[in-house]
Amino acid sequence: MMEKTTGMHGMMDMTTMGGHAAKRSRMWSWYHVDVEDTVLFKSWTVFDAGTMVWTCFVIAAAGICLEALKYFRWASGELVKRHQDDENSRKNFWHHHFIDTLYHGCQLVLAYVLMNVYMVFSVYICLSLCLGLSVGHLIFGSRTHLKKI
Repeated sequence: MMEKTTGMHGMMDMTTMGGHAAKRSRMWSWYHVDVEDTVLFKSWTVFDAGTMVWTCFVIAAAGICLEALKYFRWASGELVKRHQDDENSRKNFWHHHFIDTLYHGCQLVLAYVLMNVYMVFSVYICLSLCLGLSVGHLIFGSRTHLKKI
């Protein structure tokens, strides 16, 4: 049985009755700096500063990976455009379209996962995600000067 109550400040306390002890986890609806949080899964619990630092590095790396996926999808499309007149390339249209579809699917999944991570509303996690996306854009985002290569 699960009971759901809303506190005065919009924080939801979820109580799960199991045995003699009741476990409480918080769902924040505002930005906070508390270190105790659950990220995506019940098993990914941040309980101290060391775990928060590790979590922030993982989230930043995931942001860089999202920008890398966006770049590789773009680069794959540019490669197909360059070889459009090649007869062999026309035969491989579905192969290239399938690869683009895989890139698109991976990009969507990672983007939605990162959106859910951001919705933890931890200032540290949100800043590390923004920093990771920015570093990824710095590394992979400068596509305009590569069009002539």
